[in-house]
Amino acid sequence: MDFPESIDDVFTSRKLRRTSVFYKEDHVSDSSLFRAIELDIPSIKLDNPYAPTKTLDQDLRLPNVSTFAFGPLWNPESADQSTISTESEPQDQEDDLWKIAFDLGPANKDVAFFTWEDFEAPGFVEPRSAYISEAGTEAFDAALQQHAQIDKSLRPGRVVRLGVLINSMVNLGLGRSSLLFRYDEKRKTFLPVIEDGRISGCSFLASRSLLELFLTCGNTFRQLSSFVERTYASTNTIPALVVLANSVSTILSAFESHIGEHSKAIESPLQLQQLFSKPREILVLIKAMVDAGKSAKSNEELASAFYHLIESTEQGDSMKHQLSTKILSSLCNPWLELVGEWTGLQEDCGSLFGPTMNCFFATSETPEGQDMPEYIYNADMMPVFIPEEDGRMIFETGNSLRFLRSHHPDHPLAIPRKYNIVAPSLQWMFSWQDMESVTEKAKEYEKNVLAALQAYRTGRTISDCNSYTAPQAIDQVTEVDFERYLQGSIQILDGTPTHSLHGFPEELRSLTVQLLSARLTNEFSESSTFAPPLSITPFLSFMPILAAQARLVNTATLRLFFRSHQLRTHLSIQRNYHLLGDGVFSSRLSTALFSPELEAAERRKGTVRSGINMGLNLGSRATWPPASSELRLALMGVLSESYHSSHLYLSTLAREKVAHRHISGMREHEELPGQLNFAIRTLSELEMEKIMDPHSLHALDFLRLQYVPPSPLHLVITSTALEKYDNIFKFLLRLNRMLFVISHLPRGLTDAEARRFRIEAHHFVTAVASYVFQSGIRDQWGAFEQFLDSIEIRLQQEDEAGEVGTLVKEGLQSLRTAHDQCLDRILFSLLLRRRQKQIMTLLEEIFDCVLLFSKLHMVGRLSPPTTEHTPKDRRDEDNVKDLYARFKGKVRVFLSVCRGLTGKRDYGNGKGTGEENTIERLLIYLEMSRYYQG
Repeated sequence: MDFPESIDDVFTSRKLRRTSVFYKEDHVSDSSLFRAIELDIPSIKLDNPYAPTKTLDQDLRLPNVSTFAFGPLWNPESADQSTISTESEPQDQEDDLWKIAFDLGPANKDVAFFTWEDFEAPGFVEPRSAYISEAGTEAFDAALQQHAQIDKSLRPGRVVRLGVLINSMVNLGLGRSSLLFRYDEKRKTFLPVIEDGRISGCSFLASRSLLELFLTCGNTFRQLSSFVERTYASTNTIPALVVLANSVSTILSAFESHIGEHSKAIESPLQLQQLFSKPREILVLIKAMVDAGKSAKSNEELASAFYHLIESTEQGDSMKHQLSTKILSSLCNPWLELVGEWTGLQEDCGSLFGPTMNCFFATSETPEGQDMPEYIYNADMMPVFIPEEDGRMIFETGNSLRFLRSHHPDHPLAIPRKYNIVAPSLQWMFSWQDMESVTEKAKEYEKNVLAALQAYRTGRTISDCNSYTAPQAIDQVTEVDFERYLQGSIQILDGTPTHSLHGFPEELRSLTVQLLSARLTNEFSESSTFAPPLSITPFLSFMPILAAQARLVNTATLRLFFRSHQLRTHLSIQRNYHLLGDGVFSSRLSTALFSPELEAAERRKGTVRSGINMGLNLGSRATWPPASSELRLALMGVLSESYHSSHLYLSTLAREKVAHRHISGMREHEELPGQLNFAIRTLSELEMEKIMDPHSLHALDFLRLQYVPPSPLHLVITSTALEKYDNIFKFLLRLNRMLFVISHLPRGLTDAEARRFRIEAHHFVTAVASYVFQSGIRDQWGAFEQFLDSIEIRLQQEDEAGEVGTLVKEGLQSLRTAHDQCLDRILFSLLLRRRQKQIMTLLEEIFDCVLLFSKLHMVGRLSPPTTEHTPKDRRDEDNVKDLYARFKGKVRVFLSVCRGLTGKRDYGNGKGTGEENTIERLLIYLEMSRYYQG
């Protein structure tokens, strides 16, 4: 065949759409697959009674296109007029096409096709089924009975009437005895009345497996009911356990109502099993909760146990999780009420904070001279979902609030009702919307309190203050008030019981019914779909309100401590006297104790004591310890005169009072702050033996400074802090004695060994004293004073700006912690911590050598020794050379130990103490002259 064009390039697309050369326009092919469409409807044979019998033109009655014309158009001006006429004649009612079709019925209504066989062959008869299950339950029972006659090991059982069996199974699932099942009190379980009873159409084993489900459900139901009864009957049940019992009782009641309502339509055991499937799951969950809380002895323990259980099942069924969290929130209400009353968010009932109460705070013994109890934080009684830091914040807030109520009863935080302040209640929330509302409530509450504090500070009154009446005490209630209270109670009891639809029992019942019905409202479904993790819900639910209350209480407490209770003054007293920061007091005390130039306060026959400028003459007398009268004579006036002549005392007085006061007349009757005075320390028998020797380093260990912090300063200057002050004062008293001894060593010594001994002892003691008073005490106390200055400056800035709690975040806990850490750092620098006991023992042995050297050269001042000594001690006393060698050996060991501690890792990093390794400074003081380096 000849082609019109060349096809050399077969991949070209220039003439892709041209007509094929094989195409013929006049060619029409007949399709053998599809026939032409016939529009002549009558020629189509349709087996349908509703098919048209005429042509389409006749049935549709379409108008002729060529002769069709439209009629006249309507007048648009009359469009606004009503087209309804009351005079028009009623038209005939049109026929209801749907009713006619319904009356006619389907075509060929007598023909029914249920199987393919009937459709293909009408009149087909189904063969009889070969399966026994298709023959009914009676056939199965008969076959089972016949088979049991052949196989004697088979247990056919007796068929129980279906209606009786279903009714008994319903009662069994609800924990009730019935016609077929009874409860055995000894075995604590249900037992069947008919041992071999079974369900018709099921074997004995299959019936038993089904009954076991209802048996488990009934036993659980019975155990929970027994738990509720025991809890209500007990006289020492904790409140949280009563709440749990109420929740369990509500859920069981909802079960009974739900099952009683739906069991009427049950016709088969399978339907009954389906009805009990969801209640059984919930009962198992509630039983696990009850078992977890049985051993709880307090509200906190029960809440912690529930929290752990719910947290472990948080990723399970969302519906059951919501039920669990609902119970958990109500279970924590008793503890939240306690926290609310402790922190001042709720009105204090007055009877919750007794000494026998077992909670996160405990009442210690009230120190002498204080009118308010001292509370101790018990971290073990705080629930596990409250972090340690937040738990201590809760305790400190309540502890500070007790101070406000005791010493400032008119403060707005002490009586919020007087200032119309209503704090939001603490509730456990589980949705984001509720938690956002908690934050808004906290901000609103803080705003109201700030307004009340501003009014209290400026002296303005609140409009409704006069309407406030303080609650009367029990012993102040009159007979008329009590009669009125009784009449009101009788009216409430005689009235119709009210049924709240918004309380916790109704909410729990409604949620239980929804879970049993497997349907949740939009509110529950949305909260379960996007809810915060359980671990952060306590912080988001409680902490916004508690943190706001803590800020308000802390800032109010700090202002009162610094400005009304002279905290800085009392801390300065500890610095000046316990830490020997007052040079006048330190000098007068050393003179009264050690100076041989003063008249001896010791009783002597034939000598009358003058009572003026007397001292104990320690080191110049043989009898020791002194009598109490000697102490009073020697130390009389040392504290009083030192304090009243100090800059601290003069700065506390107003200028006009300083100019006109008669100092000598007021000192006799004016008491020192905190009842500051000398006292006798309680010692053990071993310590008593040590103080008997006047030449021993421990000779003055019985003397102490007594100080009782006035209330409420004991919240900062605690009893533990006073013990630390006492330990430091005892060491400083020893060091003061060593300074006095080395300053009075004779200088005109002829022995070369004795001269070197005096020089090295003088250098060692002065170096240690310089380190103690400068690096050990001054630097550490200076850092603490900077912290106090910073707080006072920020308080002043808040007052100038009219704000509260914006710049100052600290509270009493911060002050107490900073004070304790300062003392811990001082103890550590002075080598007085327990883990530094061996180093302190070595230092005391060095001091003993110096005291023994001083004793050898106090010629003419000593009486014959009264204490017995070992032969080695006598040899040391007679031989200065041996004593000097022992002194040098002790010093070398001490220096080597200090060098080792300088490079020791983690030395001085005690947890929570802020300790600093300052031992290298002591080495610098001792080795600055490089004498010991060789």
